Amino acid sequence: MIFPYFFVSGFLPLLPAGMGGATPAPFCLVRDGKPDATIVTAHEPTAAAMFAAVELQEHVDKITGAQLPILDDRAAVEGPRILVGSSKATKELGLPGEPFSLQEYLIRFLPETLVLIGNDSPRPAAGGEGTPPPWDEEQGTSYAVHDFLERFCDVRWYGPTELERILPQTRTLVVTARDIRRAPAMRLRVGAPRRPWFMADILWNRASTAELNLFWARLRLGGEPYAASHAFYTYYDRFWERNPQDPERFEAAHPEWFAVGTAPEGQRPLQMCFNQPEFVAQVVRDARAFFDGERDSGTIGATGDYFSVGPQDGSARCQCETCLSQTNAKYRDYGQFSHGGVSDNIYAFVNNVARELKSSHPDKYVSIFAYSDYAYYPEPFEVEPNVSVELCLHVRNWWAPSLERNDMRFYRQWIERHSGRIFVRAYYCFPQLWTMREDEWRSFPGFSAHTLARQIKMFSGDGIRGVFFDGTGEQVDLYVSAKLLDDPTLEVDAILDEFFSRYYGAAAEPMRRLYLRIEEIFSTPDNYPAEVREVDQHWHQDEDLAWGVLGTEERLAELGQIMEEARQAARTEEEKQRVALFDEAVWEYMVEGRRRWMEKQ
Repeated sequence: MIFPYFFVSGFLPLLPAGMGGATPAPFCLVRDGKPDATIVTAHEPTAAAMFAAVELQEHVDKITGAQLPILDDRAAVEGPRILVGSSKATKELGLPGEPFSLQEYLIRFLPETLVLIGNDSPRPAAGGEGTPPPWDEEQGTSYAVHDFLERFCDVRWYGPTELERILPQTRTLVVTARDIRRAPAMRLRVGAPRRPWFMADILWNRASTAELNLFWARLRLGGEPYAASHAFYTYYDRFWERNPQDPERFEAAHPEWFAVGTAPEGQRPLQMCFNQPEFVAQVVRDARAFFDGERDSGTIGATGDYFSVGPQDGSARCQCETCLSQTNAKYRDYGQFSHGGVSDNIYAFVNNVARELKSSHPDKYVSIFAYSDYAYYPEPFEVEPNVSVELCLHVRNWWAPSLERNDMRFYRQWIERHSGRIFVRAYYCFPQLWTMREDEWRSFPGFSAHTLARQIKMFSGDGIRGVFFDGTGEQVDLYVSAKLLDDPTLEVDAILDEFFSRYYGAAAEPMRRLYLRIEEIFSTPDNYPAEVREVDQHWHQDEDLAWGVLGTEERLAELGQIMEEARQAARTEEEKQRVALFDEAVWEYMVEGRRRWMEKQ
């Protein structure tokens, strides 16, 4: 619908800047299809500011058909100005005032002036101005522009392609003035793989990599440079034996640094011995060299203020006498994947590195997963405050009560005892991780919006610094998560109501009902066998659970009827395309999953 005159204030709750003073008049960007304001950047803008200016220009053009000019602050500008990023003009206005904190940004209305500015990396724009900055680079001005487009211009990005972008249509764009100064709630809001798996890939209209990168930026997914990883795989080429493919990396043979009893004699051990003093000293030297900028990290996963010291993946553990003495035997037959079998061993090593690093780099961190048999907090000692820990939680498997209890057990241990920084690695990859090949069985969709919302609100209340989601989940779950990581005060049902209404239009009611019914089937413990509800062990969905328990013939008949209602309800070509993507990505996938299971029966 075309509106001749359009006021927008947006649907999302605002966080006022508390700047005081008289409320400025509404600000006009476009009037009667012609630009009424000019975008102004610095003569040499930051890469984030230039990207933000291009994004603002493009979206206003899409809304109104008018292209706002972009000038730098050397030009004489008549009429209303939109100051994007720090410039001579913002400095003359005394903005931002108090220095920005990390990721902070400001939306400020003044007479005849709108300011969109934030904490940016100083990296200058150099061609490719429409390209978003790297996710871990300060880009507060980009956050300011995208927040402005959402809150004030009613733009929504429900996916990476044009089909998922929602914009009003008007020839006059006037916004209601309201000042905002804020930063995203979580310092880290990012996931991998950056390329989505098949269900999300289809729901997102098989977007290109460039479209996906724009989408992440528009949702303000990113944050501070951070890494935790299985760190010591590079040590094989450095200290075990010379690699003919990378001979220059070899420094000296130190077989004594590697785990005893994890591989047949003469073969490469599967782990390190974390009680070897010279190994600890080497890790400390690598960390100091990295933070001093003298060379790369020497391990895998060091960036910004964080140096990873996590063990290699897998359950192999050193069998030397000292390491065995730090093994907790009570977890030997523990049914859960996450426990504390070697927590004392691993975190004693981590503490040794952290203490040494603190003496030379007191503002830096060693980082590690709380994962597998070192998920629990160590029992006999405290972990050093300059250790950053990433709690690995099976957030989409909480349909198994014992798994939720176990995750919460070690989550609470770390929240209550650790004084350092805590992040969460949220396994959005399940259940799809088990079904990645076309010829494999197919999982019942893991829709979990309400569970994920409950978890993110808990993380925010407990002071979690950030969330890394391992796997992107699906369209709705990723969108809900992105909005709540930015602002956990939002209500999940309001986000869902808006999503289905604006994205599916006339088909909103059956599509919302379809999503919620699939979510209820997947997420409710009572829908699972008594064994799943009662036995204390680690549970994952398998094919029999997917189609013998969850996706029964009766339930698929019910869901198929709702899917048909949605097909019939869609009116516009866009609504039909969006319903068709869900039909292909989710419904046809489910039908084929049950068909394959039935064949095996």
